[in-house]
Amino acid sequence: MPLLVTAGLSLLTSPGETSPGSGNGDGGGDDGSSPGPTPADISGLSGWWDAGTATSWNTPVATLADLSGGSTTITPYHYYTGTGVTPAVLMTTPRLNGLLGGIGAPTAQASYTPTLDADTGLTVSALSLSPDIAWTLVLVWSRPNRRQGTYYFNTNPVALITVNGTVVLSLSSIGNTLSLFPTGANVTLSASLARRHSQAIILRNTPGAGVDAWLDGVLVVSGVANPLPAGVTGPVTLLHDMTLQGAAQLWFHELATWPRALTAAEVTMLITYTARWSLGTRKGVSLLIMGQSNSSYFVASGGAQLMANGLAWYLGALAGNIIFQPSGSYFDPDRYTQVNGHPISNSTAPLFPPGAGSGTFLTNPGDGSDPATWALGPDGLATQAYLTGASAIPTAEDLNDIGAILWPWTEQDSTAPYAQKALYTGTIKRLATLTRAMLGRNADNLPLLMWNAIPYESDTGLQMVREAIADIAADGTDNLNLFLTQTADSIPLNATYDPTSGLWSGGDATHRDETDEITFGLRGAHGAARAISAAGFADAITTIPGTMPFLGPKILTAQLNASTVIITIQHDQGNDILLPLQAALGAGWAVMDGGTVASPGPIITAIAASRIDATHLQITLASAPTHAAANCLLFYPYGSTQIGRGDAVTDNFATVGWPAGWEMTAQLGSAWAMNFPLQATSYGIPLSAT
Repeated sequence: MPLLVTAGLSLLTSPGETSPGSGNGDGGGDDGSSPGPTPADISGLSGWWDAGTATSWNTPVATLADLSGGSTTITPYHYYTGTGVTPAVLMTTPRLNGLLGGIGAPTAQASYTPTLDADTGLTVSALSLSPDIAWTLVLVWSRPNRRQGTYYFNTNPVALITVNGTVVLSLSSIGNTLSLFPTGANVTLSASLARRHSQAIILRNTPGAGVDAWLDGVLVVSGVANPLPAGVTGPVTLLHDMTLQGAAQLWFHELATWPRALTAAEVTMLITYTARWSLGTRKGVSLLIMGQSNSSYFVASGGAQLMANGLAWYLGALAGNIIFQPSGSYFDPDRYTQVNGHPISNSTAPLFPPGAGSGTFLTNPGDGSDPATWALGPDGLATQAYLTGASAIPTAEDLNDIGAILWPWTEQDSTAPYAQKALYTGTIKRLATLTRAMLGRNADNLPLLMWNAIPYESDTGLQMVREAIADIAADGTDNLNLFLTQTADSIPLNATYDPTSGLWSGGDATHRDETDEITFGLRGAHGAARAISAAGFADAITTIPGTMPFLGPKILTAQLNASTVIITIQHDQGNDILLPLQAALGAGWAVMDGGTVASPGPIITAIAASRIDATHLQITLASAPTHAAANCLLFYPYGSTQIGRGDAVTDNFATVGWPAGWEMTAQLGSAWAMNFPLQATSYGIPLSAT
């Protein structure tokens, strides 16, 4: 039976589908299964429209077919139908409620994502909600954000059900109240709906007795007088009050109707069915982004928002957003989280100090004290002011959405000498602790996300930063997580790039190209999702399949034989090794011939690389090391080396496939199909002779 008929597309499902799902604690399955009867099992079903399960996502919806077997369809509703304006299009949207989706009209972001169109609802004809006939309906919806993008209307209540211009069910926009017949009896069904929520309402009209209402399975009112005119029939408008910019900006999940008053036992059956949905308070997940200029490019490129979108998808959250503020705002110059050229502390001279002061996030008093005792510097105080000062954005609701602190930020710190490793390690821990305290959080419930240091100016300083980050992550106490383990597979900002060879020229070497920043966001969502979920921030999905990618393949061992090195690789979710473009010429591989990072020996680069089998590579060096294998270190890459876009050794995950229900490319787009590069070495790997 067709579920959705879209532009040139039919989506199929079975109305009696009851296959078991993985479950989300609601009695049903994340995959959309029902724990028992469906609406079709309750006699007299006159209409049933389910947008929750589809065989294709992110496709336009022209009509939503009636699963009851009738011919009544749900179609888009627009208040404005004049010329010169192209109406927004309803789209099938995945994973809005566990693995279940819905339909809505996504549009350009107003303040928060997702933003739904302010003039698009739905309409269904031939329904009667008249007081003089018996009827029952169930409606399921989700609110991802409060009303936005309609300056003069943002605070107005929104309508969930409207009949001939009369609102039957409304939801407050700035409060949390759900009201039945707001222009008549005006009965409050709930005064505590969360900013983000999914709800199921059952309304039953009995002539002469009035309307009974169940919210999420609980009877909340009985015998409410139905003020609609006798004999009134449709069309019924959903999620729109039929006025200018009157859309509710909600996701539609499901509607079912009966032309009779269901019995108590049948209502119980219906309540059991709606348990397939995760009902009640829902979450958004936001990333608090701090750092210097590459963190700004990460935001400007769209990579940070894509990462947030991926996190929301992974965690089953209704919204994914980023929270940040660049320095230099004319209206608010002393409140920001990002500032160009500034390291964590003044232990490393800032490139662009503001005025005569030292513009850093922490202040080193210069008395040899432990960084654990240091106070916030000017940038740290600006971050504190942004997060704790009185303002419209971020609101308390926004701050509660923060699921992780994200530092795409290592550049200026990696110019410090290797001798500052312990000090730099301490500054990371101290700033993370102080930032969490600003939000009333701790390491257990607010992860810190960092990337493997990007190529920058100093080899030994960059290796120091890589080691410090790896040490804190390995310790686990500070809940620092590497969300991105390879950043050297990128090119300078605005470089001229040849995708057929992987070679580039020119550009700003201190900044990563925005195309690569986007890739970082797509790739980084996988590891970050696990960290945020482990911190208790998952929403409708609490378990991530072990067959989803994590951080990519990594090096296990390296064996030296004259001028060749045999590399053993442990796969993540791929099962083979690829050497595209410059990877076949050994790009990024290097051996330190004696010495240490603190006192480096000669660096021997590779001239070729070849696949031995699915887990082994052979690297050919430009010359054989003079030291014994045990005194040599393998790096991939060493220091500030840039491997280049498309030039890294990768796995083959893009062809392996996704677990059922977790097909990212089908649900979020083809950009999520990727092979994962070999993880960078944080420490040099000692070579063996056997």
